[in-house]
Amino acid sequence: MPKVRKDNKGRNLRTGETQRSDGSYMFVYKLGTKKKYIYDTDLASLRAKEKQIAKDADDGIRTQEAMKLTLNDMFKVYMDNNIRLKPSTRANYEYLWDRYVKDEPFANEPLPNVRRSDVLGFYTKLLKHGFAINSLESINTIVHPAFELAVADDYIRKNPSKGIYTKLKTDGSAPKPKKRIALTKTQQKNFLQYIARSPMYSHWLPVMVTLLGTGLRVGECTGLTKDDVDLSKGQISVNHALIYRVIDKKADFHITTPKTESGTRVIPILYPEVVEQLRQQIEAMDALYPNDKLVLDCYHGFIFRNRYGNFLSAHNINRAIERISTAYNMEELDQAELEDRAPELLPHFSVHNLRHTFCTRLCESTNDIKFIQQVMGHADFSTTMDIYTHITQENMEEKAATIKGNLVLM
Repeated sequence: MPKVRKDNKGRNLRTGETQRSDGSYMFVYKLGTKKKYIYDTDLASLRAKEKQIAKDADDGIRTQEAMKLTLNDMFKVYMDNNIRLKPSTRANYEYLWDRYVKDEPFANEPLPNVRRSDVLGFYTKLLKHGFAINSLESINTIVHPAFELAVADDYIRKNPSKGIYTKLKTDGSAPKPKKRIALTKTQQKNFLQYIARSPMYSHWLPVMVTLLGTGLRVGECTGLTKDDVDLSKGQISVNHALIYRVIDKKADFHITTPKTESGTRVIPILYPEVVEQLRQQIEAMDALYPNDKLVLDCYHGFIFRNRYGNFLSAHNINRAIERISTAYNMEELDQAELEDRAPELLPHFSVHNLRHTFCTRLCESTNDIKFIQQVMGHADFSTTMDIYTHITQENMEEKAATIKGNLVLM
């Protein structure tokens, strides 16, 4: 009969258990053909770990192997095997990971040691530092599937990120999104008319009219080619976008296809001014570049160019908007003072606000939500519905205020 081994407190030690000279405990077991060791200062805690190891072994959970893996490792495996990702999407995922996730403590912990509270704390920190909830969704889009892969490979039992993003989005933890700026009809008119009469900025009129009059995303607009535009039918085919992105460690322009099926669409040109500006711009490009050599991924005949005849970027347009708005406001302040009236100033806005302005005019003109969704290229019907509801509610409040001023009961 084997001799019963005891610790220094007289407790029986089980097979594989040993008390070390410093009073701590060790348990040795086999994982395949290799010996594995776990340690603890307390026998009860050690046995809790033994119990978990036995349960993991019974359930096929590879805990000890997982102790050598981190979330960073799983992200690399996830990206290496996700071969259907577009290069631009892949570059964006890798940028987000390197910029926000890679150096976080929980991303460098052994996978079994990562807790739900670690992920919650990370997401909450991002929100406190000004992350919008939609930006947090982009982070969750890469963190969650990396953990899911670890679950699928039996390294961990549960995904510690599961449900956290949804909880933060719905329970009021996330800061309210900033109010989208849409130019009023007066601001829209003043902005375009100022550009049209300005010797310095008039060359920006075609692209600004197109953006405000079609609701195209900026990359969809700057990527437009002559083949995408049918002026006789008054239609624009949206099937690609021009982006400036770091891919394979090189920053350059790239053509990308729409992320969703709804992004590929044919939209009607609703404003005659857009038809006229596009016609003039195409004629100008044909005259300037009769032997056009600007080609990218087999796309050619780009309608909008910078002053050097190269691709136009969102950054170029945003800088132009800022300069034009500043010049307009300075002139308007002087004119309003001369005429002794309140100035009609332009707010601070970006190129994306031109898309929202177009959507606002559309929502003011029709209640056909499916039509609005198709023209805007929204993948999710709720996106269109949220914008429509918000805009119509604002209009209701304005109309109610006007009516109140004209109603008398007694």
